[in-house]
Amino acid sequence: MIVHIKNAHEDRKVEAIAQEMIDKKAFIGWPFLREGLVVAVSDELFKYEKMSVVPGAPKKVVSNPHSQQGLSLWKSKAERIDYYYSKRCGVIAGDIDILIHVRPLKGLKRLDSGAFVKDFEGADKEVEQALQMSVSEVMSEDVRFMEKEAPPLSEEFPEGSKVFFLGEHAYGVAAQITGTTQDSLSVVLAFFPSDKAENEEFKSVVRNRMSELYFPSFKVADMVAVSSKVISKITSSFMIITSDGQKVNLGLSLKFEGKGMKVIDYSRKINRYWEFSEKAVQLIREYKAKAPEVFIAAERSKDAMTKSREIFQDEDSDARVKELKTWLMSKGVRDFEPVSLFCDQLKKDTVKEIEDLQAKFTQGRSASAIKKAIVKGIPRQAVLKPAHAVYRLQNQRFALGDRVTMVQDSGSVPLSAKGVVIGLNAKSMDVVWDVPFMAGTTLGGRCSQYRGLTVEFNTCLNLTHAQYIASTNPRGPPPQQPQSSFQPRFGPYPAVRPPPGQAPAAGFRPAPGAAKQGTPMQILANPNRGRGGFNTAAPGLPSSPPADGVNGMANHQPPVAARGGFAPSHPRGFAPRGGRGGFNPNFRGRGGPPRTDRGRGAPFRGVGGRGRGAPAVASS
Repeated sequence: MIVHIKNAHEDRKVEAIAQEMIDKKAFIGWPFLREGLVVAVSDELFKYEKMSVVPGAPKKVVSNPHSQQGLSLWKSKAERIDYYYSKRCGVIAGDIDILIHVRPLKGLKRLDSGAFVKDFEGADKEVEQALQMSVSEVMSEDVRFMEKEAPPLSEEFPEGSKVFFLGEHAYGVAAQITGTTQDSLSVVLAFFPSDKAENEEFKSVVRNRMSELYFPSFKVADMVAVSSKVISKITSSFMIITSDGQKVNLGLSLKFEGKGMKVIDYSRKINRYWEFSEKAVQLIREYKAKAPEVFIAAERSKDAMTKSREIFQDEDSDARVKELKTWLMSKGVRDFEPVSLFCDQLKKDTVKEIEDLQAKFTQGRSASAIKKAIVKGIPRQAVLKPAHAVYRLQNQRFALGDRVTMVQDSGSVPLSAKGVVIGLNAKSMDVVWDVPFMAGTTLGGRCSQYRGLTVEFNTCLNLTHAQYIASTNPRGPPPQQPQSSFQPRFGPYPAVRPPPGQAPAAGFRPAPGAAKQGTPMQILANPNRGRGGFNTAAPGLPSSPPADGVNGMANHQPPVAARGGFAPSHPRGFAPRGGRGGFNPNFRGRGGPPRTDRGRGAPFRGVGGRGRGAPAVASS
């Protein structure tokens, strides 16, 4: 069965459609509809958007012409949509003349007033849809994404509910609601006075143990006085074969290119280059002083594995290999912790030091040391409800060694439990907590049993770097919140990242230059070119100026000789060849006198040359 779509907007103007649909919701992706916000409407020539022409004035629909590249891009998008529906869905959409630009619905966003409004994706995730394939209204919307007005404070924060205080002087402290009014709250805080000093001590432990200075591989080669090839082989796996046929790795195993792994505090990869820390450089120097033969063999080695007797020629090669293996083990090479290039973690000994510090602080606490304080007349944005953490803590940032507290009441970690960040991944972080709990793990052997767990960013509140400090005055300014999302992607990035909406340049095809877009191509006229007609620009004759028009071409069509007629000269110096049987003044014929040149302005090459093109001109 084939479904034919009737375009209800077929006879309407694009400006009227843009005025009606921009900044309104629409449902795209038929038959599997999803909601989005229309931000622009475009046809094959223009893109219509709403913008403020005069500051302070209401927005108006403004049409902007497509760039030279945008014209072909718009056409390809329309063809892709038509192909998808016709070939894969059995739907004939008709002529696609108008596209709507839609930003899909991301979820709900909680405002400072307590209301929930719809949150849409950014410009980088904007999609295009044919106008006739969009739906403006549906019978039943998704109840999960219905906007809600701000509920009364007494309903949202009932007396006795647990919250977290976001004031400046007791940021992140656990609190309890004691009373509400129409526009303010009263809470009681419970905290240890030494919490703030403890946070700084955890951060100092990480700061002192991390190696800050890294050198690129070519710089390391100069520092150790070897080639870059040797550094590449020695810092990875350098396999050799002993006399009994066993394979032994004499490399330092600081990097794993194929596996995409690095060694904490020793190596990392930035863009396309490996970098090594001061500790790694010192280890390479010691290795070179211990076994210079290995470095010489790495310089001479090719694709095949090197044999031990080729490296140690004047001594017992197997005994020497065994000695180097023992030396590498004594330096801790075999105990290195390889991790992914796209994460950042602390070493085991640093985590052990953090756990010892946590145990010290926990033992020094007692119930008598808890301080309580009552705060009255604060606005709702000055406290964080556990159920609101997923909405309010969207763009929070973290670093290794940051002190965090669990603010989500659902999950494996107890509410208000504190911990320290020991690892950062793309969308989560590894935390070692102050107290053990049943769902805790060892995080792959990096911490004690039942003490570690990987959690998402929006489940914890960063106590070291406070980012959601709110005023306790109900009439105070709204709290400042981070706008850009936290995306801790470590490791190499592409050398050239294309702008949004454009494909990257692949192979030998260069990326389009921004300065060259929209520049028309110019074809210069060549007055010395002619074939089959009079050439007024031939040597010895005055050249005529180019005719009026673009690039020297006349606006009218050049005359074309009829079959058997005479071919006059072309304004650009060339014309189609004359028809058969007509008069041609350049025709030599049989038995005619020899020409003095070839007829193209070239010097004479001999008798019998065929005359083609311009008439002969005697050379001076």
